[in-house]
Amino acid sequence: MMGSTSIISWASIVVIVINFYPVIAQEMNCCSLAAGSCRNVCSKIPLVALGAEAEARKNATSRLLEFCSTELTNFWNCVNSTLREAAENEDWAGRGCCHLAQNPICRSTCALSGSRSDLKGVCRASDELEFSSCLERREDGETCCSGIANSTCRSVCKDIFHKPGKQSTLKLYSSKGCFHQIPKCLRAAAGAKNIDDPKQYLHCCDKATSPGCLVTCRETLHTATTDTDIFDVLSNKCSPVLPHLPMWSCFLNSTPAKSARLPLDLGKLSCCSRASTSSCKNLCWRAFQADWEQAWVQLDEECISLPIESELRRCLEDADETCEMGCSGLSYCVQYNDRPTALFRTCSPTADEAAKWEANHWSRGGIISGLAVPVRAAQSCPIETLRAAACLLQLRPCESRAHETRLCREDCLQLMTSCVDWSAIKGPHTATTLCSKLSVPRQDMPCVPFSVSSTFSTDTLPAEPALRPEEDITTPCRPNPCRKDQVCVLQSNNPQHMECLPGCMLGVMSKQVVPVGTWVQIPRVDKQGCLKICQCTSRGLEKCRMLNCFALNSCWIQNRFVAHRASFYLECNLCHCFEGEVTCSRRSCGEFRMPALPCDCPAHYVPVCGRLGVTFASACLAKCSGLSASEMEFGSCSSRDPCASNPCDSTEKCVKKVRVCLSPIHKPCRQYECVPLNCDLKEDEPVCDTENKQHKNSCAMVRIGASLGYRGPCLKDCSLRGPVCGINGEVYSSECAAWAERTVVDYPGPCIAVGLIGDKAKPRCGEAVQCPPLVQPYCIGVTPPGACCPVCGGAARLFYSRKQLDRIFYVMEEESDKDAVTLETLLVALGRQVQVAQCALRGMATPEGDVFVVSQPLPKKPSTLQMQACIQEMEKLVTRIQERSPRIVAEVPLGSLTKAETIYGYILNSATTPVLCNLVIMVPLLIINSFV
Repeated sequence: MMGSTSIISWASIVVIVINFYPVIAQEMNCCSLAAGSCRNVCSKIPLVALGAEAEARKNATSRLLEFCSTELTNFWNCVNSTLREAAENEDWAGRGCCHLAQNPICRSTCALSGSRSDLKGVCRASDELEFSSCLERREDGETCCSGIANSTCRSVCKDIFHKPGKQSTLKLYSSKGCFHQIPKCLRAAAGAKNIDDPKQYLHCCDKATSPGCLVTCRETLHTATTDTDIFDVLSNKCSPVLPHLPMWSCFLNSTPAKSARLPLDLGKLSCCSRASTSSCKNLCWRAFQADWEQAWVQLDEECISLPIESELRRCLEDADETCEMGCSGLSYCVQYNDRPTALFRTCSPTADEAAKWEANHWSRGGIISGLAVPVRAAQSCPIETLRAAACLLQLRPCESRAHETRLCREDCLQLMTSCVDWSAIKGPHTATTLCSKLSVPRQDMPCVPFSVSSTFSTDTLPAEPALRPEEDITTPCRPNPCRKDQVCVLQSNNPQHMECLPGCMLGVMSKQVVPVGTWVQIPRVDKQGCLKICQCTSRGLEKCRMLNCFALNSCWIQNRFVAHRASFYLECNLCHCFEGEVTCSRRSCGEFRMPALPCDCPAHYVPVCGRLGVTFASACLAKCSGLSASEMEFGSCSSRDPCASNPCDSTEKCVKKVRVCLSPIHKPCRQYECVPLNCDLKEDEPVCDTENKQHKNSCAMVRIGASLGYRGPCLKDCSLRGPVCGINGEVYSSECAAWAERTVVDYPGPCIAVGLIGDKAKPRCGEAVQCPPLVQPYCIGVTPPGACCPVCGGAARLFYSRKQLDRIFYVMEEESDKDAVTLETLLVALGRQVQVAQCALRGMATPEGDVFVVSQPLPKKPSTLQMQACIQEMEKLVTRIQERSPRIVAEVPLGSLTKAETIYGYILNSATTPVLCNLVIMVPLLIINSFV
């Protein structure tokens, strides 16, 4: 758990509304007055474009006339009124900044405003840093450039303020013949741009018209570092300054050589923000951006082994090799064989051979590396101890709670005392100083034990009963059988097989690859500490969008700050701060905690569908989550036909596509897609129809007149009987249909009840529901929030940042890209990290606003090993989320996950031996959004 833990009373909290931004679309309000094709075309016309450009208003009118009937009187009156209002204040320079506003109210207001004063009360500078900065630059430009008489020079002058970083600097300004009209304020705005190699312009000096200018030019280009230095000196010594003169023409027309400076490893570059010291942060940035050869050596020596840099170290290790289950096939480190559910970073034959070489090297008096001081093994140290140490350091078993190979403190001290040749060590070194690099600093921290007599002796390992093939687990993607630019993904229809998907490497040195189509959130190289999002395509990372830089890392609670990533208690409820957001569990703090629903809502099942695609068991629960009456409709979401209003064009076929949108401002959260009748039949996105026949894509299905059963390939080993009720309160035609939407079946038949939320795993809906029997004695189950029946598997509750998802949603331009911030995308991305083929990751959005996930065994009667493996997979994912692993942070929307929780219970194996299992306790969640 990151940060400090403190206790604050409920009375000290000022609760700000759950949904911090009211939902306002970036389209014209007039669009709601239209339908069909007209509505679709209207919704694609951004209001900010209408306010910023006269040409956009003209094009919008032509486009609307093409698709919207002139008989829509109310619609056209609204459109004409909006266009007039947009044209009234088109000269205000601030209109060009509107697209940077994050709050939709701020953005819409800006699009029709005529001055900065019109934005008071709707645009807060603390939330709109880049937008506010843009307004200030443009206002400065208006003031600075207003005195320039020449219209061309005045226009270029303003462009320097409007588009900093573009090639519209003093050089471009001067090339327009504006040498003698450079205000001092413009020089300050243009700034001093560093030139990589000013000497590349030396050939221009030869065109000087006087010896004095020639000498000054050469001296300046050998000493100057910025373009402003060069311009200031030469404009004084080489006058007159005219663009047609040979020397000045040479300067203005020469294109400086630019070296490509692509980051070497974007995954590791994202780790640099974890450094505790500024020096380590800068070294990290240098190493993984471009200067690996020199900076990495210094980073490794001065930072990586420091106890205070443990978070940076773990992050860098995860970017290279993640902790995964299983170890076998070793010939030297045989003590690690047959450990299918233990976590290792580098269990492989290569690491096995390296351990053998290292142990022999130590036994012959070779230096033990990695301790920053020459250390040799004592001659009295048993070879078995050296062997165990070498195997541990090379195979790197992971402690499950921290995913780090750090020895326990007492074990390390004992090892150093008994096996180090202290006579060969010079300087003030002790066992304690050496162990500071190998072990955890405190005894209460997670660590890997080192005990030759028990942990590493093959004689003491318990004999495991022989497993039948159907009881075993498999990991087809380990070791990775794909190319380095591909992603290995388990096939949902065949647990024994995998497929290699084309992907994008996050840098030429990176071992992290994301599949084509995935959006990633990566560091901006132009601004340390800021991010951008890009989509992986067959050509690499494209469609990049800059995200606003936010410095709001703390949470403000009335009269005090709570540090970013710190945890604290409100009475008995644990709360967590992440970038200005506070998430708290909300449970009864009395002596006896009875099962209940949020806001003490009654356990009545009268479902309503929320605007984000989530079904609530009652209007009370929907209102408790923050929805208004206008944002819900009676009936479950699955009972509604999104195609009934005929929202697609005549050249398209409307097909249902269920979405659960995670961004509160996602409007509309469309539950359909418009499939073009004339489409590419080669595109491979399989669907299964209601007759259980598989089609290559939706278009192929529509072409033959079939109806959609569910998306994805037709599944095997699941029941086609139905209907069934999912744990999310939705009705599915069959178990297969529920699995295809990555959710779990609660009970057979339609949904008829809602379950109270409590700590124990047991049926919650009484005799009204007949729960399926659990596979005993392997599972005691976990009861999802609001569900009726326990299910088997490892489970967890995930918290995510709505502010992060909103920032991403704001910059998505195409409707299809907005699916990146949906529950399905989150579950798919998280499921790719599950390596055991006998486990499937499924989940749901809860009424409390968080996400419930379960790693569920695929076999109908899972073995103890298979159950343990699924539980371990969930624990692995929870630790990665808690540690903010680069494997989590990079992908959208996984990067929005701020916290994960799992609680433990027990299962019993056939020999009635207790085996650790996890049992999640779901409690209502209170979201508090705080702003500075």
